[in-house]
Amino acid sequence: MAEQSLYRRHRPQSFAEVVGQEHVVRTLGNAIERDRVHHAYLFVGSRGTGKTSMAKILARSLNCVDGPTLEPCGVCDSCVAIANGSSMDVIEMDAASNRSVEDIRALRERVGYAPPEGTWKVYILDEAHMLTREAWNAFLKTLEEPPPHTVFILATTEAHKVMPTIVDRCQRFDFGRPAPDEIAIVLRRAADVEGIKVDEGAVGAIARAANGSFRDALGTLDQLVAYSGAEIATADVLAVLGVADSELVFRATEAIAAGDGAEILRASAELAAAGHDPSRFATDLVAHLRRLVVIATLDEVPDHLLVVPEHEARMVEQAGRLGEVAIVRAIDELAAALAAIRDGDEARLTVELALLRSARPEIDPTRAAMAERLERLERALAGATPAPAAPASPSGPAAQAAPAAQRAPAPPATEPADAPPRPGTAAAAPRPDASGPRPDASAPGPEASAPGRAAVGPAAVAPGAPAAGEPAGGGAVTAVGAPGLERVIELWPGILDQMRQAGEGLLSAVVGSARPVAVDAEAGTLTIAFPPDSAFNLRKADGKESREAVAGAIATVLGVSLRPVFTMLDRTEHEPEAAPVGEDDLFERFVAEFDAEIVIDEEPEQPEQAEERIEETS
Repeated sequence: MAEQSLYRRHRPQSFAEVVGQEHVVRTLGNAIERDRVHHAYLFVGSRGTGKTSMAKILARSLNCVDGPTLEPCGVCDSCVAIANGSSMDVIEMDAASNRSVEDIRALRERVGYAPPEGTWKVYILDEAHMLTREAWNAFLKTLEEPPPHTVFILATTEAHKVMPTIVDRCQRFDFGRPAPDEIAIVLRRAADVEGIKVDEGAVGAIARAANGSFRDALGTLDQLVAYSGAEIATADVLAVLGVADSELVFRATEAIAAGDGAEILRASAELAAAGHDPSRFATDLVAHLRRLVVIATLDEVPDHLLVVPEHEARMVEQAGRLGEVAIVRAIDELAAALAAIRDGDEARLTVELALLRSARPEIDPTRAAMAERLERLERALAGATPAPAAPASPSGPAAQAAPAAQRAPAPPATEPADAPPRPGTAAAAPRPDASGPRPDASAPGPEASAPGRAAVGPAAVAPGAPAAGEPAGGGAVTAVGAPGLERVIELWPGILDQMRQAGEGLLSAVVGSARPVAVDAEAGTLTIAFPPDSAFNLRKADGKESREAVAGAIATVLGVSLRPVFTMLDRTEHEPEAAPVGEDDLFERFVAEFDAEIVIDEEPEQPEQAEERIEETS
């Protein structure tokens, strides 16, 4: 006869041998000691959590020759028969294959007989949720009022499929998934009994790969014994299961924190060279990042995480370097990658791209990546020491008070007066003695032409550009963190999208017709100009709640608080004067619009030429 598996040989035989599930052990133990055993129990839990083993322990405790007892002897005929599955007092049924009304009727007929050997008759129904509704209805009365000394134990992985009328007649116990350290206890116990030498790293890898199942863990140990014999190393576990080493998980996390895409690709290459499954690696990395989220939120390593002591300091350091936004975004990227792999995408490429997007948010155009980039900038600014202000120059205050990346370069002093304004800056208001046409649409007029229109003149000069009447190169100093107009215009679609995400879709559509025209860092304002004939949109946007919503979107996307100031451009500022259309231009537009063809007629035929042609043909 084939030897039993490690799982069958090392199933717990008494309540004292059970690892975990303290609430179940304590309740059932008290019921046995106080002679308050219920007639029906419902054991609920995922696979491999010990539901059937607990049912058999309860049967052994009731039918042992010394019973009812919490410590069955294990040597009497009843204990041995129950352990071997040959006891006539313990009937195991697979509800998945015995789910009909006829099967339940046969069960009802057998229930009436007294226990042939022991004191209690125990019925164990595995996968109880598979019974049909008709079978449940036929079983209902028997379950509610069984004969004396009869116990029904229903085990299921899907309690929501069990009829409520059945659940009401049972005492329900929910079996939680065992933690990796609890699975490790069972593995070490089995290895000691079997004389197997297992590395600590191998035990941890098996426990993590079991995913909360004692049965899977012992089955993996059995497989490894067949693979490598009585000595199991960590490398054997990695080779058989394809799971990622914890050091590789830590390296990938550190690469994400450092934004090191090259290190991520090197780790992926090592993963592929070792033959590990990229999907399993991504799953392990998500579990690791989830622990970092908890640590970053609580600022400590809670006991329920069950982190290996030598890893605690390293995980705290990684959680502090990454931050919550980066960790959550990395989890989202890896979760999306795993979903794509299940849909058929190539595993290694999908995981590599997810890791690269997590490490380098600048290559990802999504809003989540932008939020992470802003968080990194804020963390960098919070940890930086401000540079001392330089002495003022004759041309104005020193611009060194702001980072160079946040200042627009000042135009040279030799720039001609009629030169067009630089991109991203608003032109200064024209001087009274200036001649020629008005500036283009990027330069609002110096005065308002109607009520509700605010003047956008010298105050609208962008950071870094010279104000009206000041020499070039001596513009106002931009406050630290305030972006220039060019940057605001670049991020303007993101600000509108943020309003839509916040439930302000109508306001986003209203403000979408406007455009930023000036940033005043000292006043903390962003001037937003509407086109002519947009008085309704201007009034709609200029309400208190609307301004607060726009300000919130600006702060979220730009990372700084700027108060929106709404104005309206003059028609001459919005649309340049149209050049007169000539006859030739009008003719060309007509031909292009109607897809016409130009036909040039020859000189008309004279009457005498027509008569000659007729005579020739006749």
